Amino acid sequence: MVPRRRAPLPLIVGSAALLAVFGGASVALAADHAVAISGFSFSPGSVTVAVGDTVTWTNSDAQAHTATADDGSWDTGTLGNGASGTITFSSAGTFAYECSIHPEMTGTVTVQAAASGGGGGGGAGATTPPTDATAAAASAANADAGAAGGPAVPAGLLLLAGAWVLGLAIARRRLAVAR
Repeated sequence: MVPRRRAPLPLIVGSAALLAVFGGASVALAADHAVAISGFSFSPGSVTVAVGDTVTWTNSDAQAHTATADDGSWDTGTLGNGASGTITFSSAGTFAYECSIHPEMTGTVTVQAAASGGGGGGGAGATTPPTDATAAAASAANADAGAAGGPAVPAGLLLLAGAWVLGLAIARRRLAVAR
């Protein structure tokens, strides 16, 4: 009788851990939406995002600009040529904004409530401004870094983990057939 070979226990435990972390976890990624500042205008002029998403304004004009909420609830600060400012929106509503230096430059951010099982009002009347108190700090950091933070679990890492688990399954199948 030929002894039966079993998969090493650490390989099984490692696979289970990867599946639990990357496969079984609910990954909700906030999105970053880009608004270009060019030719004394915001492009796009209106952007629709979800609660938790960020909007990054990047200035490509030689002149400095801002993106400042009409009600004063948020402001990217002054953005020189090549600089970016990011605001994270934590509340649903419609937010008109302008460049405080050039008030003829206007735009709108519409923030939709996150999908939930709560039903109800669907965000009607919810115009509470975002509460991102660190917008100026984020703006300065983005001017240096050139980008906002990425998603909690990068898609490439999920793909790599999936490929590794698939390879493990194929190797295990081949071992079973070879017996």
